[in-house]
Amino acid sequence: MPLSEMPSALETGHPTIDQEHRQLLSCMSSLRRICIDPERLVDCAGCSARQRGLCETSLVSLLGDLFAIILEHFSSEEKIMRDLALRVIDPELCAAHTEDHAHISGKVQEIVAALDPMQTAQRIRDLDQLLCKWVRHHIEMHDVMLMRRLGDDHAELLRIFNKAP
Repeated sequence: MPLSEMPSALETGHPTIDQEHRQLLSCMSSLRRICIDPERLVDCAGCSARQRGLCETSLVSLLGDLFAIILEHFSSEEKIMRDLALRVIDPELCAAHTEDHAHISGKVQEIVAALDPMQTAQRIRDLDQLLCKWVRHHIEMHDVMLMRRLGDDHAELLRIFNKAP
């Protein structure tokens, strides 16, 4: 998936959510630049100790940024669901959405727990696959659906939400 700009299919129409999605795509782009060839390297044994250290440090830093993006993004979405009483209107949609948040967070934690300087290329592949699935599945199925579910009736409330501190 090219990451130069956000595909229109992922646009939700909500400025905050769309900006957070752009941050996620930027994070994915940075991830793909950490290792010289994460697709072909089975492990990091062929890299120098210095290069392994640089890659691991870059991945750890990116994971910190990703955690911040996840916390902010999931909090924003769940606040929208609460503020607009969507949990009452469509509890199944909200439950599926928040369950997916927990699943994504858990998978990132598994990747963090498996960090190993000799396996950084594999962790990069794992994380890239997870983030691609997040984009394809979560954003397309949950986030876009959430904003569509809110519909035009909530346009004014969304404008108010975006102005809130």
